[in-house]
Amino acid sequence: MEKMSPTVDRISSLPNELLCHILSFLPTKQAVATGILSKRWGPLWRSVSTLDFNDESYLQKRTFFYWYRSVQSVYTVMLRRDVAQPIKRFILACSFCDVYTVSTWIMTAIEHRAEHVSLSLNPLITLSCSILSSRYLVVLELSGPTLRGISSCDFPSLKTLHLKMVHLRECRCLVEILAACPVLEDLFISSLRVTSSYCHGGDQLRLSKLVRVDISDSAYLACIQLPTLSNVKFLRTDVVQLRTTFVGLFTFVNLTYLELIVDAHYWDWLLKLLHCCPNLQILVIDKGNSFNKTSNDENWVYSHLVPKCLSSKLKTCRFQKYEGWECEFQFARYIMQNARALCAFTICSTGFSPLAAKFQMIKRLSSCPRISITCKLSFE
Repeated sequence: MEKMSPTVDRISSLPNELLCHILSFLPTKQAVATGILSKRWGPLWRSVSTLDFNDESYLQKRTFFYWYRSVQSVYTVMLRRDVAQPIKRFILACSFCDVYTVSTWIMTAIEHRAEHVSLSLNPLITLSCSILSSRYLVVLELSGPTLRGISSCDFPSLKTLHLKMVHLRECRCLVEILAACPVLEDLFISSLRVTSSYCHGGDQLRLSKLVRVDISDSAYLACIQLPTLSNVKFLRTDVVQLRTTFVGLFTFVNLTYLELIVDAHYWDWLLKLLHCCPNLQILVIDKGNSFNKTSNDENWVYSHLVPKCLSSKLKTCRFQKYEGWECEFQFARYIMQNARALCAFTICSTGFSPLAAKFQMIKRLSSCPRISITCKLSFE
């Protein structure tokens, strides 16, 4: 029997820089654990540019011992890593520490020129924006904490800002945060907790680099104002909130992706909006969870004026939570009859619709003429 050659350890033969890059995709606890593989692997974790901590062990046990060990492990890594190596990414999911401890860890990361900071914290934690301010920070993701000291924040290099379940004293604070991000490109806002909804000064924002905005379930789009969205290419929001801020005929020249959560009575306005999106290529319509049909919806009649995007640009359309109501059918038919460049039209029915009703919806929609010979109608 032929003798098998010994297994070659090709990974360990890679240069340290590449091994550190591989380790950067692991949680820090696992990256440190690789140190037991060999003497060469022992010190590698100290040069990894990503620190990714979570309190999973404490959440499972909820004892003082695991809390103490979790805190000490973070401090140990912070103190023993190679200080000559910058911290490019700092990720912290923590629901058990006090504000002093968390602030110390964040400041350490900021002082080491962190470019990406992602924090998921206890809602009782209050952070000062001053400790987050950095000219090196490019990505900031916050979930849970209360923010104060907004006027002192400064993010000259920040391109991505994600705020989820963050508590602000008033809506004006959001404007001040955005004003401190002159090169912002990607904005995501979800479930903000604002003590006072009073807002002013949104028209002073000049976010000329902003290209992606997702404010799906927030009532704070009015703080931003439409001129701020003039260059966006991707927009996901509630049609009610967008209508609230819609002043005159504002044209979204660069908008190619639009996803709207619609409600009753807004079909006519949705068509008006499409007239203001001449280069739209992807349209997603989501009825949300609070859509209520009224008698007026049954009589909805669309205009014979066709938006420019339908005539030449729209390639993909998706209708989510379709139930076959007359207003929905009329709008779907309007898209198929006027979208000359349409390649894919997807209808997603609700999970509550009976099979017989779904069959009738499919049969009725399939019978509609399509002006685009390449249009593929599919159902989910």
